[in-house]
Amino acid sequence: MYVAVAGFVATVLIHTIASRLAPKVEFSWVGMLKGGRISGVLSVRIRDLLVILIRSLLVGLLFAYLAKPFIYRGRPPAEIWVKGVPLSVVKDIRRKWGDFAEIRFSYNPNPKGRVALVGQWEGLPSGEYEFWTLSSDWEVLDISVSDESFEVEIANSGEDRWFGVEVRSGGKTVLKDSFFIRGGETSRYTATLNLKGEITVSVENRTFYDYVLRERGETEVFAKGLEREIWDALAKTLGVDLTVGVDTLLKEEGSLSFVRDCEKLEGEGLEVERDVVEFVFEDSGCVFLSGTPVLLDGKGKPVGVKHTGGFVFGFSPVRTGWAFTPDFLKFIASFSKKRVKVYASVGDTVKFPEPTEISGKTKLCCPTEFVPKVPGVYALKRGGEDVGVLVVNPRYDVKIPEPPKPLWNYVLPIFLLLLTLEGLLLFKKW
Repeated sequence: MYVAVAGFVATVLIHTIASRLAPKVEFSWVGMLKGGRISGVLSVRIRDLLVILIRSLLVGLLFAYLAKPFIYRGRPPAEIWVKGVPLSVVKDIRRKWGDFAEIRFSYNPNPKGRVALVGQWEGLPSGEYEFWTLSSDWEVLDISVSDESFEVEIANSGEDRWFGVEVRSGGKTVLKDSFFIRGGETSRYTATLNLKGEITVSVENRTFYDYVLRERGETEVFAKGLEREIWDALAKTLGVDLTVGVDTLLKEEGSLSFVRDCEKLEGEGLEVERDVVEFVFEDSGCVFLSGTPVLLDGKGKPVGVKHTGGFVFGFSPVRTGWAFTPDFLKFIASFSKKRVKVYASVGDTVKFPEPTEISGKTKLCCPTEFVPKVPGVYALKRGGEDVGVLVVNPRYDVKIPEPPKPLWNYVLPIFLLLLTLEGLLLFKKW
């Protein structure tokens, strides 16, 4: 496409420069005509400009055809990795995307560009990637486990069918059953079970992981209105052990303080500057110039630091919309004073407030950010102490997108139309 644009510009320049460099011959009698009006000069001038424009477009279209332009929202993948899917799906991907991306069935250490993953891959590409899942007429909406019960909710948008469910705890099968869901309905299956430790749930051909933590923490919140409701809901859902202050600067060990008043933060010896903090929304807040950063906003500015045993943040989670994202739950849960359970999906970026040792299907010491590549349960430790688990599940939430819309089929008719128009302009008497 760059060559096409260059060809268009070059054609205009050649016409312009060629006319100026042409040799000039003086005729003495030409001066007699300068004062008069010459019929058709304006129309001839317009015709010449149109011819230059059409010829430039013809050159641009010629190179554009070779470039094969298309319309696509965002940047399409250069490679599509397919693994463990039916042959009919492979044929469908090849039919739709065969002209736009290379289809691969094995790991490529040096992909040509963005990669789309289809199926269950144990390794992620080294560069940019996105997840595609198979189009399905049913979906697991929610899975909930505790030390005494198990629940799974399934939405069936297809035909009436039976769904098989299997639960394994401690390496043993503790439940194997099936339940019936009519087409277009959503149903919840519930069972009373004695569960502990690592849990594996299988629904048809999909496997999910969970973990049962028997201890639950107590959260103390100093906030009002919606801010308090958000933190109360988080504490009830995750069972974390936190001390949180919103618009209140706490000094308790391990506490979390969310303060938008920069003067109050400066009074505690922190160097800050007032700025716009951006997550989902933008809101006024404070960016830290001192302290150990533990959180960056959407633009990479440090908006959270470790300070005197606690953690201070210069923005409001509700006003910025951060409190309504999965990243909020994953990040805040890791501050719990007792063992915590953090949920994530393959490919997510999980952030920790302090360096954390990770063990499981992947062993790593000791990052503050971790991108899980394999589903399963990971143990989290700091300073040799067990601080919780990270539950990583496969991704089933992305559909195979429609391929780019090709434009090169329209280039040839436009080319022929412009060529015909140029011929008419040149041979018509003006």
